[in-house]
Amino acid sequence: MEGSKVEKEDIICIICHCIPNKAYTSQCCGIVSCYTCVQNMKQNKLLTCPNCRNKQPNFQLNMYLQKLINKFPVPCKFDCGLILQICEMPSHEKQCPQKFIQCRLCEFKGNKELFIDHATQIHEDQILKLLEFNSYPQFSNQIDVLQEIKNAAGNICNIGITSKFYCGKSAGFKCTICTGVCGPMNGCNCVNCMELDIKYRKLDKGALVNGEGRISYFKNGSFYCGLKSADSRLCGKDYTCRHCISLIGDIPYYKRLFQ
Repeated sequence: MEGSKVEKEDIICIICHCIPNKAYTSQCCGIVSCYTCVQNMKQNKLLTCPNCRNKQPNFQLNMYLQKLINKFPVPCKFDCGLILQICEMPSHEKQCPQKFIQCRLCEFKGNKELFIDHATQIHEDQILKLLEFNSYPQFSNQIDVLQEIKNAAGNICNIGITSKFYCGKSAGFKCTICTGVCGPMNGCNCVNCMELDIKYRKLDKGALVNGEGRISYFKNGSFYCGLKSADSRLCGKDYTCRHCISLIGDIPYYKRLFQ
């Protein structure tokens, strides 16, 4: 490298062949590696240098190299035709008109314009159910609907028509009103998705979200949500609705979340 001039072959990670977002260099032979690959080497106990086979390569963060990398011009990964410095690329990629968006309800992937057409044509019913006014409790935390949300098991979750989280995997149990599957759009959910329900509604201990999407409180060995029936009875005062009855049967499964 001469001055601040940088060639791609001088800065790519020797392991993954990508331009590092955090550049590390080895003290043994000066090879470049990214943060992720250095961490993977440590976790897999690969203690020799992948280039010179030194048994103590000692990778360290190279701030000078990182400053040069930040000025390196790269094309947008969404093929919009724009070429920017690496340090400018993250803000552009958030707004890039060619950015790919993955549909959570199917396998479609496309840019914003194509995604909107797909959503309104293929998933019209689901969109209407999510956007129309209903009595389901709203989230206490604002959720970016384009952000990928995973539960504690690492499964990607969707928000169903009841405003509950669902991953589409096995719920781990089968109650009287569901099929034993977490979602995909309504009904009971697995313990890890229920944990997200509690987190995003900022619920205190002693509360879960039933299969209807209503906050249900545990009291005297039972759950009650306050649902008003067609004949004006209240769940918890005059009767127990079927969704809260379902939660009662699932107490052993959800126990760690509300006690």
